[in-house]
Amino acid sequence: MSLSKELKVKHPDNKFIFLPTLIVFVVSLILIYFFDLETSFIVISTLITLLVLVAIFHVYRSIIQEIQFQDYRNQAMLNIHSLVKPTHPLPYLTGWAAFPELISVILSEVLRNEPKHILEIGSGSSTIITSYVLRDLGQGQITSLDHSEFYGNKTIKDLELHNLSKFASIHFTPLVNQEIDGNKFNWYDISKVQLGDKKIDLLVVDGPPEKTQKHARYPALPVFYEHLSDHAVIILDDAARSEEKEIVEKWLKKYPEFTHEYIPTEKGISVLKRNHITSKENLA
Repeated sequence: MSLSKELKVKHPDNKFIFLPTLIVFVVSLILIYFFDLETSFIVISTLITLLVLVAIFHVYRSIIQEIQFQDYRNQAMLNIHSLVKPTHPLPYLTGWAAFPELISVILSEVLRNEPKHILEIGSGSSTIITSYVLRDLGQGQITSLDHSEFYGNKTIKDLELHNLSKFASIHFTPLVNQEIDGNKFNWYDISKVQLGDKKIDLLVVDGPPEKTQKHARYPALPVFYEHLSDHAVIILDDAARSEEKEIVEKWLKKYPEFTHEYIPTEKGISVLKRNHITSKENLA
C-alpha cells in the first residue's frame, strides 16, 4: 500500500499544514536575504516544517479514528449483550476471534431475515453467539467450516457447554489444492459436507487466513453460489484489506445481482445482498 493511502491526513487539515509551511518558507527567504545564509537553509527548514506538521496531523487523525473504532466496538458489545443472555461466559472477542462489530452485524441480519440455514466459514465465538439467537427464534441451523481441527473441536466443546449443539454442526475441512474459476486455490475440502437441498440464507466468510494466498477468500461465493437462496446475504470480514476489496469487486462483476454495503469498522465488513430476482434472470 502506498504511503499516501496510509496517511490519515484529511483535506481540511491542509490549511493548518501548508499555511505554516508557507510562513516558514517566507521567513527563511528573509533570513537568507538579511543574514546571508546558504540557500539550503530554506529548503531544509521548509521541508522539516512540512514533515513535522504532516506527522502531527497523521497522529491526531489516527487517534480520532481509533476512538471511533472503539465506540463502534462498545456499541456492538452493548448490542450483543442486549440480545444474548448466555448461561456461561462467552468466548473472548479479541485476537483471532470474530470482533464484536462482525457479530453485531451477523445478529442484525439474523433477526431481520430469520435465516433457516447459515453457512459460516470459520467457527468460534460467532457460532456460539449466533446459536443463542437461533435458539431464541426457535428456528435456524448453522453449518460451520473450520480448517483447524483444534479450533473446530474447541467450538464443539463450547457448543456443548452452552447447550447449543443442536443449532450448529462443525465440520473439519482442511485446506487442499483445487481449481476454482480457472485458478488454483488452497481452499476448504467440502467433499464430505452434505448440504443436500438446504439453501444458504446467510453466508459468513471469515476464512481462510489472508496468509494462505492472494485472494484467499474469493472461492466462497463461486463454490456456494448454486446453494444460495433467492434472498441470500453474504457477510465478509476483514473487508478493509486491499485484497478483500478486490474480492468484492470480482464478486460483483461476476454476480451482478448482488448489491454491496461497506461498514467502516476497524477491520471492515462488507455486506452483499441478493436482489429479489434470481441470478439466471439477471444474467440472461
